[in-house]
Amino acid sequence: MWNRFESGITEKLDTKQKKMWDILIFLARFMALAIPFHLILWTNFDAISLQVLTAKSVSFLLSAFMIPHSNIDIYLAVPIGNATWTIEIIKDCVGWKSFLAVCGLIFAMRGVSAKARLAGILLALPLIYLGNIIRIFSSIYLTLIFGYESFDIIHGILWQGGMIALILAIWLFWLDNIAGIKNTNIRKRQ
Repeated sequence: MWNRFESGITEKLDTKQKKMWDILIFLARFMALAIPFHLILWTNFDAISLQVLTAKSVSFLLSAFMIPHSNIDIYLAVPIGNATWTIEIIKDCVGWKSFLAVCGLIFAMRGVSAKARLAGILLALPLIYLGNIIRIFSSIYLTLIFGYESFDIIHGILWQGGMIALILAIWLFWLDNIAGIKNTNIRKRQ
């Protein structure tokens, strides 16, 4: 039914308008796939086990770089100057929003097999997790080098762009190498 409806609309469109139609459909699908994101926010899910795992992973890197610290559950305590800086790994620190964003981009693409979508998700999960651990570790490490006043810039501004870049890099890699959609022809009609 949708294909008939879409064919009726797109047969009257020129090439530029068809590209705009494709973009509109992609954005509509992406926005519709934001519903699970909002449901997760609404339910206030418990992520304590992910928070503990994330804190332990960051603690492992801090130890590997011989940075003095202590780790208790979701807290990392790092000496900075004459004080101790306590970092709490909150729910938003585990990378779930970035993972859902990649999933939304993957599922918003039309004409892609379920197998390719699953492969994209299986690729994205460890990469987002690893990128997120590096984000937290490097935020702490660079703050120790440049001072506590630099933390908001490093963590909030620099790494926000870094995670967006990681999401887009994973998606573009998936498009070209797994989904088989080359960027010269972003979507093949079904």
